[in-house]
Amino acid sequence: MSILKIYFPEETHNPPAASLEEPTPMVLPFNRGPLKKPHYLRQNDWTLKRARILFKNQQCPACSSAAVSSLELRDGLLNRKDHMIPGTATVVGFRCESCDSEWPA
Repeated sequence: MSILKIYFPEETHNPPAASLEEPTPMVLPFNRGPLKKPHYLRQNDWTLKRARILFKNQQCPACSSAAVSSLELRDGLLNRKDHMIPGTATVVGFRCESCDSEWPA
């Protein structure tokens, strides 16, 4: 990846000599806009929320088993063949495969 360097000229005591044919160089102002938060710091991303919910519920609270499956609504996005796209449905709860206990998300 290349690094972009910005040159900020400092005031010099000896201005460069300009010829009569060339116009004097003009400095264009650079207006800086308001600073925005980076996209990865925003907390309203639904994929980030889903990943956090899945991470927090990796183990069963009753038996501490890692055999946990998520319970999802059928509201996910559909592709062109009317199949649900994995990871787009709303997670409403979890179910332990070992002890059959269920808990909300």
